[in-house]
Amino acid sequence: MQVWSIDSEKQIGTQQQQRSSSISIYSPSAHLPLTRRPKSISPSNQSVGEVRNPQNCDTVVLAPEKLLASPTTLKTAADAFRTVMDLEQFSVIHTPFMLGPSFVPEAQKTVYTILYFSAPTLTEGYLAFLGLMTRYQRSLVMRQDEPDMSKAAKGLQRLRSVKINQDYDAACALFLGQTMYVFNVLIAPDSSTAHAIMRSALISTKVWLPRLIHSPTLCPIIMTPILIDTVECLVRREIPIIRLPRTDHIIVDRYAGVCATLLPLLYDLCVCSHTAKRGILDIGSGPSSGIYRQLADIERSILEWNPPNPPELLEKHGQSEVLAMMTQASAYRLAALLIIHRLRYPLGVEEKTARDLANRIFSIMTHFAQTAAEKTTALPVVFPLTIAMFEVEGPGEELWTVFSPFAVQSISAARLHGFIKQVRASKESGYEGIWFDLIETQLHVAMPP
Repeated sequence: MQVWSIDSEKQIGTQQQQRSSSISIYSPSAHLPLTRRPKSISPSNQSVGEVRNPQNCDTVVLAPEKLLASPTTLKTAADAFRTVMDLEQFSVIHTPFMLGPSFVPEAQKTVYTILYFSAPTLTEGYLAFLGLMTRYQRSLVMRQDEPDMSKAAKGLQRLRSVKINQDYDAACALFLGQTMYVFNVLIAPDSSTAHAIMRSALISTKVWLPRLIHSPTLCPIIMTPILIDTVECLVRREIPIIRLPRTDHIIVDRYAGVCATLLPLLYDLCVCSHTAKRGILDIGSGPSSGIYRQLADIERSILEWNPPNPPELLEKHGQSEVLAMMTQASAYRLAALLIIHRLRYPLGVEEKTARDLANRIFSIMTHFAQTAAEKTTALPVVFPLTIAMFEVEGPGEELWTVFSPFAVQSISAARLHGFIKQVRASKESGYEGIWFDLIETQLHVAMPP
């Protein structure tokens, strides 16, 4: 099933001749000037306008077998536009970061818009990401190449030096940060530096978030970096860059699902955990201490939280995608409660509560695996599964197979398995601390959502 390339000179020559003589990836009317930029917008101005939908462009989609036979290279902005505007190519590259195919049209429009307005900043990093992702797909539409480290380095350089003067600059920085994060996680066995890439993008765009979150076109770029940053900070007891602001609309995200209203509570948990880590609040001084009062308040809010489930959710996204969203939301809610429990008690203490929470995480994921896993393109629950596996051995290993169709997530999960074994070994050897204290010396990979 996984054909990386077809190197027959005859096939390649025929394909090149066909492409040059009769096929254009998109018509001349679809070519857009890379230098066109909207008038500079400051954070205080009104919301951004819309640009044309790439789906309205006159495109010619090549069949997968023809794409497999072609010596596709990704070198220029035109190559990036070609990939984004081809719905089939875009889908196969980006659906590993979507809960289902219903999110593809919106994501395609968003990426096209950012590339259209910010191609000079985005192109190298995005091309490096595209080239890398061709090796991690169920069905490939482009020839496999070695990772383009030069383009990735240029992408990182662009991210570090980005100047943000308008909404699209901010969206570009957030999207570039995501692509460079994925590139780092997949290329580097020791990818603990990936989090710094994401935080850099969030720091440079923090002031723009309240505007972007109200833009239908650019909002899909926001949630993934905030989720990644929040998860890393929960594990490493740091403070996320951004506490997601409230909105007057329900956010249903391609990667974070319906967890938007849970993320601010997870931010508060990060702040509380970080404060205790620094010793400002003593976690060992008993239930009357400040840390216990803060944890109790956050715990109460998380227990009362329910994911939004408006009637139109099922109509727009379908049963399997809604089940994936609810599975993710429930898993994150239970994971937050398990973290609160383990901030109160070290490993080996109050085991029953910890095991109950872990088994509830396993239960909802097992139900998903039995009913909707084959119809879903991504399931960002590596983090909840990992911390549940600290507590209980067995069910988590069986659920590991759930990630096998989701290649990117399965790679990240596999790298975490060694750390899970180290936590269990410490617990069995009589370790009396909290598992967070093992992070600095034993966790050397990114903690994916």
